Amino acid sequence: MNLSDSYMELVNRGYSRAGSEGCQPYPALSYEIFLLDQARHKARQKELAQLEAFQMTFDWQLSRRQRQGYLKSLRQGATLVLTDPSKHILWASQSFLSMTGYTPTEVLGQRPWMLQGRDTDPVTVDRIREHLNRAESVKADLVNYRKNGDAYLCRLTIDPLHNSLGDLTHFLAVEFAIEG
Repeated sequence: MNLSDSYMELVNRGYSRAGSEGCQPYPALSYEIFLLDQARHKARQKELAQLEAFQMTFDWQLSRRQRQGYLKSLRQGATLVLTDPSKHILWASQSFLSMTGYTPTEVLGQRPWMLQGRDTDPVTVDRIREHLNRAESVKADLVNYRKNGDAYLCRLTIDPLHNSLGDLTHFLAVEFAIEG
């Protein structure tokens, strides 16, 4: 049974139940909204599981507070970007892809600098780079650019991630778009 068949089954079930109960059936659009919401929820759950799998696979030494913070950020719609120590993108959350307009194939292997442009403050970029070169956490507000060229202001936190041997294995960036 494909998605179209599932959708039609839900619509028919809704109309049948509504008719037998003597009330107005839900419009088909309600089912579409429901299905989209369910798909988003499943995708978010998959991303949460992926983040947990990364932690186990790479043996990141995260405190419970850090781990919960990353999961909470992801649930709240923050964008997450995982890079290797040389700062090449290995994974990006769906919210990152949605916010920037890029596809996974366009960002994987790239460096986050691809998001910078004309109004990105070079002093802030240098400060971020210096912290990362010392494997230190850094927070900053930065102007980034979507694929279509639109600028957006974001609040960025980047943490170095170390394994149980103390080796730097990755950086994890958490980004919230700042409305304004």
